[in-house]
Amino acid sequence: MGYSTDLEPSFMLGTGTWSGSITAGRPHTHGMTRADLIDVNRRVIQAAAEAIRSMAPDAVVIVVTNPLDEMTVEMLRATGFAREQVLGMAGTLDSSRFRNTLALAAGVSSADVEAITLGSHGDEMAPIVSRARIKGRQLDVFLDTDQIDACVKDAVTGGGQVVALRKTGSATIAPAPASIELIDHIRGARSGPVPVSMMLEGEFEISGVVLGVPGHLGSGGLIAVEEISLSASELGALQVAANAIRQRLED
Repeated sequence: MGYSTDLEPSFMLGTGTWSGSITAGRPHTHGMTRADLIDVNRRVIQAAAEAIRSMAPDAVVIVVTNPLDEMTVEMLRATGFAREQVLGMAGTLDSSRFRNTLALAAGVSSADVEAITLGSHGDEMAPIVSRARIKGRQLDVFLDTDQIDACVKDAVTGGGQVVALRKTGSATIAPAPASIELIDHIRGARSGPVPVSMMLEGEFEISGVVLGVPGHLGSGGLIAVEEISLSASELGALQVAANAIRQRLED
């Protein structure tokens, strides 16, 4: 995920409120883990949060800065906003990558694929295979187990692949439409659940950590979490992601 090093947040008008996309921070470069970014980008987030808190206390904040889930936690802490107002953009981007890799493997258009990823934005990402569909049918109608596993791996490593290819920076194009997708939900141009990072308060049996899950959005930000049914392994993957994020924030 790419972003500028400008510390000024950019704001876009939503329906009935302001929604702002925070892209400031040091980019993820080749050989660097997302955890390596925590200390430097924590300071960036704190500076942006101070400005937002004083100038736009009713804003809906969309965090794009990496490491995404950890920086969304920092934005919540620094602004003191309710969880409904502070969201992280990752699920829309990761889900688009998952849909694309499934479409390529099956030889269909990405428009024929329904698929989402939840969990963290990084190695603990959880592509949800149990709910993925190609032309309305389960994946194993079109793909064998090895192909499905390869698609999952490709989705999880997609951001790293971009960083490795660019060498001096990370993704800068794909995060833009992924952020716009969230803003469209906030302003009412789209409806239904969308994968978004948010502070969990008991949903999916997880509390006190930001994680990507399906949510309904509106002019004030988060309206409700949709607790979709997941397989035992997928629920386990969410727990693994939650524990990893907590650990990185404590280190």
